[in-house]
Amino acid sequence: MAPSLNDYEFQFDDTGTTLNTDDMGLPFIDILSVDGIDTAPLRTSTDEHQGMDGTYVDSPFMSARTIVLSGNLYTDPGDTDTLLNQLRADYNQDDVRPFYFQLPGQRTKFINCQGGGLRYAVDGGRRSGVTVVQFTLVAEDPYIYDVGPTSSTVSVPTLSILGTSFNALFNMGFGGALPNFGATVTNQGSHTAYPYITITGPVTNPVLVDSNSGTTMALNITLSAGDVLTIDTRLKSIILNNFVSRRTAMAGRQWISVPPGISDTISFTADSGTGSCTVKLYNTYY
Repeated sequence: MAPSLNDYEFQFDDTGTTLNTDDMGLPFIDILSVDGIDTAPLRTSTDEHQGMDGTYVDSPFMSARTIVLSGNLYTDPGDTDTLLNQLRADYNQDDVRPFYFQLPGQRTKFINCQGGGLRYAVDGGRRSGVTVVQFTLVAEDPYIYDVGPTSSTVSVPTLSILGTSFNALFNMGFGGALPNFGATVTNQGSHTAYPYITITGPVTNPVLVDSNSGTTMALNITLSAGDVLTIDTRLKSIILNNFVSRRTAMAGRQWISVPPGISDTISFTADSGTGSCTVKLYNTYY
């Protein structure tokens, strides 16, 4: 669960040590500067114009983001290393975890990072309980996200007529009303957002259609009861039961995304079944 932070507080992982707290008891960490939560580096390539002055500059994508937090650790001079040992272990783990930060007037945000290490020196400042520290984090995913996604779940639609239910997927009309079968999510950020979609069986040949762009993701696959298919549209991955890739089940190569400032409905249908689809989306920023 994401932490509840005050302004200018920072925390790596859900249960990590909060940096820059107002608690004046020892030990505490006073962060003096944070570098790397502005725009991520642009990945550029150039090519000279032929027969004229000037250069083509191609920079549509961002590179990895490096975040550096610098400050002072204040401790009892008789025990500086207990907390340093813990922080050094926390910031050297290589699994991806959220780095949370809170700025005034903003929602709590996070960046998915790996620990890049903790630097400090053993110097004369220890006699007064002051150690200069520098935390480094590396983010393969350069995007910044708001804590708390929008999430919507829908089931395979059925059409009920005179007490009989039908899977609502044929071209003939029976005089009944088609139920709402769209999962609606909103991106209030400044960058295109990429939904995380979970389809739970039983369902045969599910189809996802983006109402905003018309993008269709048709999947040639049968999920039994208990099967779970997860679709990460940013990584362009389709995984069955957290283990087996099923990317070849997708008929086309179009992936759904949600532009900034858009409320988007993603419809969910299938040839048959009673399964469900959950669409999760985070507000996404440069």
